[in-house]
Amino acid sequence: MIQSETAVGRFFEVYSRASNEANISPLLSYFADPFLSAGPQGAQCVSAAEFAVVLPKRKQLFERLGAKPASLVSLEETPLEARYVLARTRWRMEFVREDLEPTELLLDSTFLVDTGGDRFRIVMYLPHQDIMHVLRERGILKDSKLIG
Repeated sequence: MIQSETAVGRFFEVYSRASNEANISPLLSYFADPFLSAGPQGAQCVSAAEFAVVLPKRKQLFERLGAKPASLVSLEETPLEARYVLARTRWRMEFVREDLEPTELLLDSTFLVDTGGDRFRIVMYLPHQDIMHVLRERGILKDSKLIG
């Protein structure tokens, strides 16, 4: 985990801890409602209600795949103007299962953070890789039944 001296860095330190906890309600509070999710499959506007349904399923899938808590390993901030900051991040994920050699992934993502309100909120999330594709490519995800 990186240590940051900036407000955005501290935001991501707390966000990182929240993303690894079992209770996902606090994680929702870090995102604007709605927010933009853009990635290899395109862009979509995601409401808090939709996100609240997807997060537990994603967390359960990662647990079944042997994921250890993700850690933020780098953060690069670019102020876009007084209110918005572009945050380029790198995350380390480790997967450990009996049927699999321990596997470490480094995944990049970019966030647009609104710093102008009463609390910071993520208004755009852009993963640089398709995580499901990477998991299949690395042999971590072999059974499509695990996704459902």
